[in-house]
Amino acid sequence: RKKFVFTDGAVVSLDSRVGFFITMNPGYAGRQELPENLKSLFRGVTMMVPNRQIIMKVKLAACGYQNNEYLAKKFFILYGLCE
Repeated sequence: RKKFVFTDGAVVSLDSRVGFFITMNPGYAGRQELPENLKSLFRGVTMMVPNRQIIMKVKLAACGYQNNEYLAKKFFILYGLCE
């Protein structure tokens, strides 16, 4: 689609190279919830913290390391200390 027609008849040209994203972090002190009428305009996506130990294990195995589980645990601890 090249144009979007609102319910009131207003027409807006669309550009497929443009997107709008909102980051909402509920639970932080002093932050307010986004009103429902704005929430409904965006698609919800849930994110979670990645399991870095499994990711490292898979990467090491893909590179051919036989002892990938042990090394993944070591890297996980190292990266945790670096944070």
